[in-house]
Amino acid sequence: MQVTEINAEGLKREFKVVVPAGHLETRMQTKLVEIAGQVSMPGFRPGKVPMAMVRKKYGPSIMGEILEAAVNDGTG
Repeated sequence: MQVTEINAEGLKREFKVVVPAGHLETRMQTKLVEIAGQVSMPGFRPGKVPMAMVRKKYGPSIMGEILEAAVNDGTG
């Protein structure tokens, strides 16, 4: 991960954070596998929902969490 400070005037700071896509995808896959065992959807037994459906339903919110964690780790 690469963090570059763009602007620093007074108490205001701006950063440019570059996170490799492979790193995000690895974290995304790990998190999806983790929650797939707990997901319950109509028509499927609990924990047996196809990964594509889990990704479609929960993917955007998980990616948001992953990006937030990556930014917090980078700017520490």
